Amino acid sequence: MPITTPELQIRTPAGKIPFGRGFYQLEEESLYLPIEYVNLQKRFYSYLDSETVSLHIDRAGRLIFIEVNIPRRRWRVKEHFIPPEIAGPAEARFLDFRKTMAEPKVFCDDNRTNLLILFDNQPAKQNIYLAENLIAQISSLNHLTAIWASDISDDLAGREIALWRRSLRKTATVSHIA
Repeated sequence: MPITTPELQIRTPAGKIPFGRGFYQLEEESLYLPIEYVNLQKRFYSYLDSETVSLHIDRAGRLIFIEVNIPRRRWRVKEHFIPPEIAGPAEARFLDFRKTMAEPKVFCDDNRTNLLILFDNQPAKQNIYLAENLIAQISSLNHLTAIWASDISDDLAGREIALWRRSLRKTATVSHIA
């Protein structure tokens, strides 16, 4: 039986917010949302997934990648699409591994450059940054209720995501030298 909402462990205070960005793969009609941590070798360990959304997690329970396999033309435009205005830094660790999730709902704004992945309609107790451009909404029982992604750009053959990752490596190298 699929889990309804992933359970999290939230730790505060948190360090630097990881880098994150959305890349819509035009040829595959999928959205990739990679999360890059500063000075941390991340490796895929496990997943939580549904037919259309997959959350990739490392051995420590950190979210490292989200994949949404719904063509953008099928994202539902949500009236009054208003992402959370306030989110705090926190470290989220996923406690569920290798499980199937109930199918989340996927909504977007009119421009289809911002996305909402809705896991549950429970009210959010807190909003935290999973990464830049990625906000998680957490219930009072520490369950993931939603993920908001902003600043999604088109990508062809993975070029934009590769450029973004290279620029992060250069930034990390410069800050490490300084």
